[in-house]
Amino acid sequence: MNIKLISICAVAVAALLLTGCGEKKKESIKSEKTEEKPASFTLKDLNETVKATLNDEGISFSVDEPVVLLNFFATWCPPCKAEIPHLVSLQNRYAGKMRVIAVLVEENVPNRVVKKFKEEHEIDYFVSNSPANMKLASETADMLHQPRNFPIPMMVLFVNGKYFRHYIGMVPEEMLDSDIKDGLKEAGR
Repeated sequence: MNIKLISICAVAVAALLLTGCGEKKKESIKSEKTEEKPASFTLKDLNETVKATLNDEGISFSVDEPVVLLNFFATWCPPCKAEIPHLVSLQNRYAGKMRVIAVLVEENVPNRVVKKFKEEHEIDYFVSNSPANMKLASETADMLHQPRNFPIPMMVLFVNGKYFRHYIGMVPEEMLDSDIKDGLKEAGR
């Protein structure tokens, strides 16, 4: 095979994995929020429900763990699939201290499809497939000053309900691990 062709293919695959999936079209973001009570969202996994509530500093979750890694993904997105083993590893490494909450940003996906996806990729963390997902994604984008049709994967790290860091595109496990450790220190754990 031609070495030049192999090099071009390798660069293209690397670019796809590092930039994430999604349209590059920009939308305007709300510049001012109206005074209203905090938005709450009910996220539903196949077996569990988690409540997410927007606050002035981020999003609080109805889970025991002080650190939450909120992961926005789609089942068709190659970088989203590629990061699954890293998220499983982190979820297991920090069990009881950190929680991965994945939010599917595809509409009208039957639960049987999500169940099969979780089984195929050996996902043992929370995967929300609920009508609230798209609204939560939109509110999170506004909070981060990102376009509402942000590229995926996108992850946001919260410590005790406060925004800590966010990531666009695929992120190395070592970077997430380091940031989770920093978040746990911040949480006093």
